[in-house]
Amino acid sequence: MTIDLTRISVVHVVLVAAAAGVAYATRWIEPASLVLGGAVMGANFYLLRLISNLLRPEWLDAARRGRAALAVAALVLKFGLFLGLLAALFWRVTLEGMSFALGVTLLLVACVVEAARIEWLSVKGVH
Repeated sequence: MTIDLTRISVVHVVLVAAAAGVAYATRWIEPASLVLGGAVMGANFYLLRLISNLLRPEWLDAARRGRAALAVAALVLKFGLFLGLLAALFWRVTLEGMSFALGVTLLLVACVVEAARIEWLSVKGVH
């Protein structure tokens, strides 16, 4: 079995929603900053998936030579947009840093959960 990037996205959304619910109920951390951190990483993950899909070998053929250039341009644009977004967030928008960092970290947790699920299924012998 291979790791499913769509499943990672779904697990990420569920984790962000659950953490935001707990944050709202307990007021231990700032829920809006947590959701914003999760949204930034979710958008980043989506754009990286889009760029990698543009660079897949089965998509690159002689008739479509511009796909690699389009992927490189999208990557440069992605980095520029996210640097600008993060700069605006930290200098213009009031954020609680630890809550934002927790929201950012939830994508990594989703990746680990999906990898552990795949490993568990392979140990069980499910293909």
